[in-house]
Amino acid sequence: MRVFSEQPPCVRTFGLPGSSDQALVFLHGIGSAGVPAFGAVATDPALEGRERLLPDLLGSGFSDRPQNFGYSLEDHAAALADLLDQRNLSAIDLVGHSLGGSIATVLAYRRPDLVRRLIVLEPNLLPWDGTASVEIARQSEEDFVRNGFAQLVAAADSEWASTLRVADPVALHRTAVGLCVGPEPTVQSMLESLNVPRVFAYGAHTGLPAQARELTAAGIGLVCIEDAGHVMMADNHRGVVELLRAALL
Repeated sequence: MRVFSEQPPCVRTFGLPGSSDQALVFLHGIGSAGVPAFGAVATDPALEGRERLLPDLLGSGFSDRPQNFGYSLEDHAAALADLLDQRNLSAIDLVGHSLGGSIATVLAYRRPDLVRRLIVLEPNLLPWDGTASVEIARQSEEDFVRNGFAQLVAAADSEWASTLRVADPVALHRTAVGLCVGPEPTVQSMLESLNVPRVFAYGAHTGLPAQARELTAAGIGLVCIEDAGHVMMADNHRGVVELLRAALL
């Protein structure tokens, strides 16, 4: 009898060639995927010359969707650390939107050797901080898989629905619960304690984060993206590119 060893789940990633010494990694938000979220930003000529990676988080896009995976922020961060280790990448510039910003912060906190600079776009900083994730997490996993997932897709705008419908419902629910429960210490505490250059971007339509004073006191740069809301990469991708150019000089 042949015995097959269980392989670790695979994080699929879309890559653009460039210098691995200046690698730039983008992490998408909940129910999204790497290319739909950050494709227009990552392919902008202003960022050419860098290796650019756009992973799909486990349970999303083309990545594996293991049913025995916890999908907490720590779990996602560990899976991404494995990806970077496999590619022999370190001291990357890390960009994360919403859920991806929270995961990026945990990754930088747990594996400081991997992250040189951190740019987060409206991340969830505290437990039960968010809208979609809270709506998902307040349902049981069984109820969400049976009814809530289809209702969420039906209510979503066309762009989000296109990536939501290919996400795994179990993974989506567990990720939302993990985001709402949060790690210990909190994402905000992790972000404030990091010793790397950090930028927190917010859309003008969203407004200053409630924690603006604490973030500024911790040395985190706050940048407003004009003519944009929470999904600023879609609302004003040029503004996000200009933010990155300024932050990565």
